[in-house]
Amino acid sequence: MRTVSLLCCLFAVIARAGHAMPVPAAALAYVDEALTRNLGLAEKTIETDRARVRLAEVRGALQPRLDLVARYSQADGGRTIDFPTGDLLNGVYRTLNDYLRGEGRAATFPQIANQTVPLLREREQETKLRLTQPLYRPEITRGIRATRAEVAVREAQLAAYKRELRLTVLTAYYGYLQSEAAVRIWETTAGLTDEALRVNRGLRQADKITDERVLRAEADVLLVRQQRAEAERDRNAARRGFNFLLNRDLETAITVPPEEELAALTEMLLKETIAPLPGIERREEMTALEQAVAAATAAEDVARAKLGPTVALAVDGGVQGTNYRTGTGANFVQGSIVGEFNLWDGRKQRSQLTQAKLERRRSEIEREQTRQQLALQSRRAGDDFQAATTAYRAAEMRRRALARAFELVAGREREGLANQLNFLDARAERTRAELNAEITRQRLFTAAAEFDRATALTPLP
Repeated sequence: MRTVSLLCCLFAVIARAGHAMPVPAAALAYVDEALTRNLGLAEKTIETDRARVRLAEVRGALQPRLDLVARYSQADGGRTIDFPTGDLLNGVYRTLNDYLRGEGRAATFPQIANQTVPLLREREQETKLRLTQPLYRPEITRGIRATRAEVAVREAQLAAYKRELRLTVLTAYYGYLQSEAAVRIWETTAGLTDEALRVNRGLRQADKITDERVLRAEADVLLVRQQRAEAERDRNAARRGFNFLLNRDLETAITVPPEEELAALTEMLLKETIAPLPGIERREEMTALEQAVAAATAAEDVARAKLGPTVALAVDGGVQGTNYRTGTGANFVQGSIVGEFNLWDGRKQRSQLTQAKLERRRSEIEREQTRQQLALQSRRAGDDFQAATTAYRAAEMRRRALARAFELVAGREREGLANQLNFLDARAERTRAELNAEITRQRLFTAAAEFDRATALTPLP
């Protein structure tokens, strides 16, 4: 029942991923955890969010803008305008006064001085609302298109990082499984060497063998202990490296799938077939580069649009005067249609347009170069997976053969009939075969993950 439940769990994982390469359920759970906890992914997510905010900022340029503008000024001195009021009127006033006196009436027209009017008021305030609205400015709409493409680039790069992180987590997990299996193999081997030492000591006490065989058995025990200690060191390093990817305590225990699940997974991988020409257009890198070309094309359109005219509407309304008040003489409204067309700027905008064209061309070249690189990568990943499949089949057959050979030699060793060198050699060959079989199995798992990544088989969350 346990095996059946494990297989059901494994098939559920595969069904969830579509035609993706099968993955242990525990490994899939760790991938999901990494996608929520990895610090590098969090940084990439922030970059994507910034691009989205930038898009909202650019879109805002199309909306009307309303500002409250308040100014209060106090001036002293400055330029003036001299107005000869007295020179113009005093002669007339004198004539009129003389006429009045001749009539026996009082003179009523005063003598006035010339006026000096300052251009700057001593006190002045202006408080208004200013509404501005672009009416014709094509660089804004093209800029929105360019920024939208940049957001798509960031999103595709984020997805590519997720896929790469998935591969990194799976590779690290399989590396840990390999180191854990190595520890188990050396523990099993330690039991075999301990038993061999016990048997040889018994045979020595019975005077059936010499001290040399006991000493060789003791040396073999010590060698296995050394190898086991090194395997435990490698396992600890693999565990800490894996936990680092998940941004959690380095000593956190890692779930190891049961052997039944790993065996079922191996059999499924051995039956997988590789497409002759795996597609690469679904790779996130290609999506990012396609959007980069679109962004560069839109940026070129922006630079070209800057060479044309622009039209905007501006409306000001508020109060002005020497004091803060409303009503006649203080309220004002002013509307303007502003057109602008550059006649000469030292070829600055022309140079920007040329740069934009070159950037678009560079993006197109990078896209084609990456397409070739990804095609090469996918073919290589397919070849690696097929080679790993063949290697595992051979390694497993070798392991079984050497395990049977060791059983035969060990049986004769317990009876004191086998040459000790044959026993030690059979034990070493069996251990190496078991280690090699485990290594090739994990290479098979890793090659499957790399092929899955190279062809973007697994849908990302």
